[in-house]
Amino acid sequence: MKTLQQGFTLIELIAVMVIVGIIAITASARFVSTDLARLQASRDDLVAALFFAQQAAMAQDNIAVSVSAGGVDVTRDGESIAAHQDAYPLTFPAGVTASAANLHYDKLGRTTATSITLSAGGNTATVIVSGSGYAYY
Repeated sequence: MKTLQQGFTLIELIAVMVIVGIIAITASARFVSTDLARLQASRDDLVAALFFAQQAAMAQDNIAVSVSAGGVDVTRDGESIAAHQDAYPLTFPAGVTASAANLHYDKLGRTTATSITLSAGGNTATVIVSGSGYAYY
């Protein structure tokens, strides 16, 4: 007598688990806050601008950084300068704002210690600039 067995094979179960996993990863990517991603990208751009200004100040005179609510500008003798392909002023993405700050670097890359706060969609990030010119978050 032949018995009828019902159920799934191991291969079928693994295939369903892989498909469910792919769907879960795709769905979870849509729930990640784009405000947080824009905030983190803006924070990284700001720190990069501050590092660039510090390095430029050690090679040239009269380097300044101006942070406004909508972006950051690195200037030499009052004129915006370019870093490789990127030119300043750099505008933050929509929805990201920053506290205002004006920094002037000396030949040793030093500046006034300050902190700059960025905000987007209820999230905040703080960039700290030490007197030695080192910027971190």
